[in-house]
Amino acid sequence: MYCSKCGAQNDDNAAFCAKCGAPLKANASPTMQPQTGSQGTSGMTQAQRKDPIVAAILNFFWGIGYLYLGYQKVMGIQTVLFVVGVLVVDVILAFVPFIGGVLALLIAIILVVDGYQKAKGEKGLNFINVQ
Repeated sequence: MYCSKCGAQNDDNAAFCAKCGAPLKANASPTMQPQTGSQGTSGMTQAQRKDPIVAAILNFFWGIGYLYLGYQKVMGIQTVLFVVGVLVVDVILAFVPFIGGVLALLIAIILVVDGYQKAKGEKGLNFINVQ
């Protein structure tokens, strides 16, 4: 059975989506096609969402909060590759006096805000698309 919220494939007997936690409707057809594109979590209850503070703190560290939130892709690439990419950029910026540190901090703040908003079920920052 496919989730009507995120399009992930789940076991036919599952009550909740393994990817996003949304309730699965028992009357949904197992032949339903998965949805494409980014789906928000605004339809989820507070109990199904992840803690926004934890997501924000984890996102401060190179975007690890996206893994915590269960996203498969960030900005069109695999989440693990995104995290590694941010880490590499931060290491490179560490060798640039002053401006490198400012840019690394700016990246971290952007990721913190986006992770917090997405964990609360909000859209987050427009230029950081997740799936």
